[in-house]
This record gives sequence, C-alpha cells and structure tokens, in this order.
Amino acid sequence: MTGSLQIKRDKYYAVLSWYEGEKRKQKWIATGLPAKGNKRRAEAFLKQELEKVQQAQKHHLNGEDQPFLPFMSKWLDEVEAYAIRSTTLDQYKAVYKNVIAPFPAFQNATLRSLTPGQIQSFYNQEIQRGISPSTVRKYHTNIRKCLQYALQLDIIDRNPADRVVLPKKQHKPKGMVYSAEQLRQLLDFFQGDILETLIQLTATYGLRRSEVCGLRWDAVDFEKKTVSICHTAVSSKDGVIYADSTKTRSSCRTLPLTSTMAQYLKDVRQQQEKNRAFLGEAYVDSVYICVAADGTPLTPNAVSMHFRRMIKKSGLPYIRFHDLRHSVATILHSAGRDIQDIQGWLGHSDISTTANIYSHFLYSAKRDMADSIEAALAAPKSQKEPSR
Repeated sequence: MTGSLQIKRDKYYAVLSWYEGEKRKQKWIATGLPAKGNKRRAEAFLKQELEKVQQAQKHHLNGEDQPFLPFMSKWLDEVEAYAIRSTTLDQYKAVYKNVIAPFPAFQNATLRSLTPGQIQSFYNQEIQRGISPSTVRKYHTNIRKCLQYALQLDIIDRNPADRVVLPKKQHKPKGMVYSAEQLRQLLDFFQGDILETLIQLTATYGLRRSEVCGLRWDAVDFEKKTVSICHTAVSSKDGVIYADSTKTRSSCRTLPLTSTMAQYLKDVRQQQEKNRAFLGEAYVDSVYICVAADGTPLTPNAVSMHFRRMIKKSGLPYIRFHDLRHSVATILHSAGRDIQDIQGWLGHSDISTTANIYSHFLYSAKRDMADSIEAALAAPKSQKEPSR
C-alpha cells in the first residue's frame, strides 16, 4: 500500500494505491482541505490513513487461525472499506450484522474449522426463509471474498466457499416501460412539480437516480453543448453522500446538449436566480441543478417517494423511477440505435450488461433479421418451377 496527495477541484485528496494480483487499484479519500495553504495538514491526513491500513494489516498477517466472524468484520472495516463506495460498505455491514453473524453454525467457527457444509446450511436456510436466489448469491460473493483474503494470507489452505452449491439464478420479470407518447404525457403531468427538471433530464438521458440527483451546473457546457455525467448523490444511513465519481468508470460520460434542453436548463437557472433574489438568506446555495424552490438539493429517497405518489395520480401505468431509464433505452432501440450506442448512452461498463438487461426487446431485432434472411433467400416467383 502506497499513498500520494492529489489536487482535484482545488481540494486535496489522499490516494491509496495497492495491487490485487496483477491488478492495480486505487482509493481516493477526500480530505476536505482546500489546496491553498494546507499541504502539511493534507500530508498528516495521508500519513494517518496509511497508518490505519498498516495497523489493520498487522492483525491479519500473522498467519494464525482466527474466529471467522470477527475476521469478516475486520475484513469489511479494514480491507473492503478501501475498495468500495461507502454506501455499498454500509449495505455489506448491515448484511453481516443482521444476517451472517446471527447464523448459529458460524458462531464458534474459526477460519480453519469452517466447512463447506456450514456455509451450505446458511444458504439453504436463507432460501427456505424466502430470500431470493440472487440475494443469497450476493451473500456468497462477500463470504467467498473474505475467505479468499484469508487464503491469500496463508491462514487457510483452501477456500471452503468454493465447494458449495449455489441456488440457480432466477430471471426477474421485466419492469414496465413507457412508449415515447407515454413519456410525453408524463412530462406534461410533471410540469410545475418539484420533480419537473429531474424528470426532464431523466427522460432525455436515461440517467440513474444517483446521477440526476448529483448533476451539477458546472457539468453543463452551454458553449460546447455538452452535459457531463460525472457526479452522484447516494443515500446512506448518515444522509446523502455527494461524490465526484459515478457507479463505474464507464458511467462517467459526456452527452450532447440538445438546443431544446439547453434552452430549458437556461430557463431553470434563471428561475433559480429569481428564487434566490426573492428568498435572500433563506435560499440554500448549492451547485446542483435539481433543487427545491428554496435551493435545497433533491435527495434520492425523497425523489423515489414523491415519484411513486405522483405516478399513481397520473393515470399512466405504474412504473418505478428506474424504469424511466429502461424506457429511454427502449425508445432508442425502437429508433434504430444498436446495442453499442445504447451502452454508451446509458454508461454501462460492459456491453453484455446492456444486452442482458434489454434482451426482452432485442428479440424484435432478431425477428427483423430473420425476415431479412428469409426475403433474401426466397427465389423470385418468375424463376420458380411450376408445380406438378
């Protein structure tokens, strides 16, 4: 583990770097310190973060057998914490505390005594409790990663999680999507609503909830006519976490700003200036586009709850907020855009992700291809021999 200081948007960040196998990984940690005049404090912050990691490693690198549950708890705090987003870490810790740790067979198990049978019993119990196979497979991912870490440290000779039978994946029923006409009706319905701007942006760009809530004014370039999706707002147990990053590296993308959207956003900014002038000190200054009338940024959870209430009053078929993203993808495909174009627009890291999610409407493209082949191979009627 090595560390360095980097300056981004006039703020210091501590950057921790390490290797997992041959793959180099990094963790950026915001210091909250302005770049000007705070170099020593930033260096002290970096040193403190490195010492935390080094101290954590001392607990694990002795190669001795350890109780499984405390080891997993430390792995989450001292290893995974530097590799995943804080909101994801909160979810993992909640699963550990509420689901994994209470399982009786794990209570007295050590890393070396833990058996495939004990892990299998845990998975079987969860399935019998009605937990979905996909959720149980997520539990398995973390248990296996934790034990793989113990294997890398030579605490165990083999990973017992590699010898279990996982529940078969179940395909989720596809959510409802809106047609272009239904999306237009939705936009009309939300005119004047607190979510109007947020719905306009989501229906145009197919943004994730975290992306549209985290969209900032400095991401909009009216001269170049672009909008950059490079910030997020994610709900956590401690409130909303605003980050200068997206779900994956590919999610950070720059999209064209249409003339209609450019004018719309200029009108939104002008209205916000009027609200600021009217409310004075009561107005909440922020850098975010989607805000309430008093300037308070809209939070992801509040967006979902308000959208749910409003959609039930709209007279349109019920959909989730995330289904707006799927609707955009469906409309793009119907307009003749191929799966690679849609991947770039939505910001998926892998084209297979796009293909798997939207396989239900990609079949229509296969039907068209089959018709094309049939037409190409059909002999002209004039050349066909008369039937005898």
